[in-house]
Amino acid sequence: MDEIKGRLIAPLENMQHIASYFKEREGFDCLVTEEGFAAYKILGEECYIRDIFIQPDYRKRGYAAVLADTITHIAKRKGCKYLSGSVSTAVNDPTTSTKVLIAYGFKIVSAIQGGIWFRKDIE
Repeated sequence: MDEIKGRLIAPLENMQHIASYFKEREGFDCLVTEEGFAAYKILGEECYIRDIFIQPDYRKRGYAAVLADTITHIAKRKGCKYLSGSVSTAVNDPTTSTKVLIAYGFKIVSAIQGGIWFRKDIE
């Protein structure tokens, strides 16, 4: 039991489990790196980015942009015209998430029912 408990409280070392969860439960594809992960889904001409998470020690170094650039490349190759994303106002620090999306070029398209919705055209 102590061995299992120790692994449960240890830092995330293998985010592939998260990627498997998103794929199995919600149909999202994931990019996984040592620094973090991104979950996204292609929906016709739209690529919805559900989450981009970067480990705290790696934040503000451009890793989120690298994941977003990779998703953009994949989406463009699959015929998507735009990226979309959202920020729940109920999460911890939605302001930071909103600033990150705007800095990457997303525009706010609506703010309803506890969430802010964003869109960015793929060039």
